[in-house]
Amino acid sequence: MTPLDDVEVELRRIVDRLNTMPLTRADSVAGPCRELALLLVEQTRRLVDDIPVDAEVPDLRVQGFGALIAVLGHDFVIAARRADQPDVTPVLATLVEVRRSLP
Repeated sequence: MTPLDDVEVELRRIVDRLNTMPLTRADSVAGPCRELALLLVEQTRRLVDDIPVDAEVPDLRVQGFGALIAVLGHDFVIAARRADQPDVTPVLATLVEVRRSLP
């Protein structure tokens, strides 16, 4: 298994947990989810040129956290698969940290 495969596994775990988390607990993960979303956009920008500089991560309600991370994570994985030897270590480390912090 490659580090990028590990990224995909961690993304699925996070998205699954976010999508099944009671809304009363989801508010507590807003900060980490926003930070993760920003990191995914930043790291994807390093791999591709087609993300506008003024593109912003949407400010969603807690119900949208799972979908947000799923879409941004998917974009990152696609970009990383097309890149020549991408360093996915920062993304993987953050994904593991966020997953472990989820209630």
